[in-house]
Amino acid sequence: MAEVRFPEDEFDEDSLTCPVCQELYKDPKLLPCLHTFCRKCLETWAAKQSAGRKFTCPLCRSPVELPCPVWSGGVDKLYSNFYINKLLDFRRLRQSKTSRVLCEMCKSGIQAAAVCGDCSFLLCNNCVKIHGHTPALKDHVIITLYDIDNATKRSKYTRQVYCKKHSQRTTFYCEPCETLVCRDCTVDDHCRDRDGENHDPRELNKVTPKCKDCIEDLMKKTEDAVITKINQQEENLDKGLKTLDKNYAEEKKKIKQHYAKLMSTLKLEEEQMIQKLKKVKKDRKNELIHRKEEMARDLKETREGLLFCQNVLVRNSDTELLFYWQQMEKRLQELASQDTGNATFGDFKAVSFHPCSLPRIWGSLSVFPWIDVKGPTVVGLPCSVTVTADNLDPTGEDVGPQVEVISPKGKTTLIETTATSPSVTSGKGQTSRVRSFSAKWRPQESGKHSLGVCMGGLKDLGSLTVDVGSNNPVLRFGRKGSQQGQFNRPTDIAVRGDRLYVPDTFNHRVQVFDLNGKFRYSFSTITSSGSIAVQIDGTIVVRSAMEVAKFSPSGKTLQKFPLDEYCIKPYGLAVQRDGRVVVTDPDKHSIFLFEEDGTLVKQVKGQGRGEGQFKEPCFVCVDNEDNITVSDRDRDCVLVFDKNIRFKNKFGEYGNQPQNMVYPLGVSADSRGNIVLANRGGQNIKHSEKLQVFRPNGTWVSTISSDGDKLNLPHGVAVTEDGHVFVADPGDHCIRKYRYM
Repeated sequence: MAEVRFPEDEFDEDSLTCPVCQELYKDPKLLPCLHTFCRKCLETWAAKQSAGRKFTCPLCRSPVELPCPVWSGGVDKLYSNFYINKLLDFRRLRQSKTSRVLCEMCKSGIQAAAVCGDCSFLLCNNCVKIHGHTPALKDHVIITLYDIDNATKRSKYTRQVYCKKHSQRTTFYCEPCETLVCRDCTVDDHCRDRDGENHDPRELNKVTPKCKDCIEDLMKKTEDAVITKINQQEENLDKGLKTLDKNYAEEKKKIKQHYAKLMSTLKLEEEQMIQKLKKVKKDRKNELIHRKEEMARDLKETREGLLFCQNVLVRNSDTELLFYWQQMEKRLQELASQDTGNATFGDFKAVSFHPCSLPRIWGSLSVFPWIDVKGPTVVGLPCSVTVTADNLDPTGEDVGPQVEVISPKGKTTLIETTATSPSVTSGKGQTSRVRSFSAKWRPQESGKHSLGVCMGGLKDLGSLTVDVGSNNPVLRFGRKGSQQGQFNRPTDIAVRGDRLYVPDTFNHRVQVFDLNGKFRYSFSTITSSGSIAVQIDGTIVVRSAMEVAKFSPSGKTLQKFPLDEYCIKPYGLAVQRDGRVVVTDPDKHSIFLFEEDGTLVKQVKGQGRGEGQFKEPCFVCVDNEDNITVSDRDRDCVLVFDKNIRFKNKFGEYGNQPQNMVYPLGVSADSRGNIVLANRGGQNIKHSEKLQVFRPNGTWVSTISSDGDKLNLPHGVAVTEDGHVFVADPGDHCIRKYRYM
């Protein structure tokens, strides 16, 4: 018999009550946000919101997408809550003390005395004995009333998961398939040695430590990223509320002292000023309270998610942990990535009353701005700056504020803001509400930046210190070798849909991954593979040695055509929408345009620095309009041509500034026409081994730095639709992924 220690308070009705129907759970189902509800309650809730597959959690409103529509049993596909089912089993067993609860296995009408974690049945004493003597049932986990009342250790009892195909307990976990399997499945469907398939079934206790470490690490990161920050900001908001009340009292006193000296005819003006002050306080206070409530909700959701994960880890059930670990991982990543803002009141600027001399005998009231930054404060990435202020500056002019940014090295930049709320006036041009202004800021260096508000010729009307971090890679995978997921000098890379294609140069193959770096499959190119492009229909085009080879999406050779008739040393490759192939040759100072079958359409050549001339054309890409963009590594520039290789423009030059280029290599264009460029750099060049982002017209946007896990020898680049760029680094034999937009 298994031993169990079960706190009395967890038998409380509230812990076993569905938040929707307010009754005991019936077939409890777990949502991705880790909240639990009855299956029927979820079906009703989902049907009211949508007849399809999408709805929101009844508690936290997190989006939920079912694997199939509601009417096709989509809710039933959700995971059952192991622990709630366990509590319900214990509750039914304990009820047998005071009421007649019958055995559910033999249907003999005998009172139940135990519960089976495998069968999920209440058992009488006879059925308990049968379980112990029946070979197929002897390993079932059984809990008795005696165990519940007298044991001191925490139970390992839990409802077991059985294979639907073989009706066996799932005692293995196949990591590549990310699923629990039974022993027969490891032979039939998940055999490690099955040709052409990637399986690795392992015992649960060998996989659990890895999953447990992952969840614990994510829990720590979530707590550090969200709870600690929200607690700090709550303290700042509380300080702001207290400061606001104190400021209001002090300024009210000033107003009364000033107007007490004036004639009685100014009494009305005094009251108007006080009313305005009250309105300012109300607006500011409502804003602070609203933000605090938002943080309280975020804190509650985060704590609930962490509590669920903590309870799963404490219960120490391998099956339960492996059943949920992916869902918990995803939820913790969502919580850890929450945007909690950068609000602070360390430099709070108060509301001030300004008395005026005759003949203008009334005063003026100015609200000093409150500045806030939202979004990732990372080098090269845009974030949102919000200024909350009275739209009337101390001189009486209706103007918007500017944000003065001072970098760690003392460089000053002014950012113009745009009003996001209208101006409302009442009497003598006085505003009656606080206004909001916003701007976009893209920091260009890491370290502590000072953001100050300027308005009407005055500076330092509100300030905020923001710590800008390095744009380190969000993903890195691969190392030198010949096994799957390893590389030998990968020089180029391509993205199409949710797949990443890497020509593994000296392993003579192309490896295919998903956008999270998970290996999918590979195929041979016979000779060394160089540049790569993928057509809209999935056809994979590779410049392999002195030929262009086309492969099907699965890696089957479709067509080849030679290049040695035209080229000396072919390098970069790109494919236009109609299938025409563009090839560069740095040794021949040329770019070539071929038909799909290899027929030469056009060659553009010319060694020099004139318009449309090359020295060493290297990597090449095409945009959505088939415009051709070429990096010239010796001229330190980028040249742009139309789809027929007619010159359009050139941008870039050698130098030590962030916008300058030094030995540019990989180039890629996104769907908006933005161009991402890899710079290899050189000695004594500050911006070596960096990525650069340019607008379609060649205007420099940002330089992507990396203080941690720096680029070694950046070559080919490929952008994704969600604002990330992959970089092939043959120096480190790896692939790195950065955010660039």
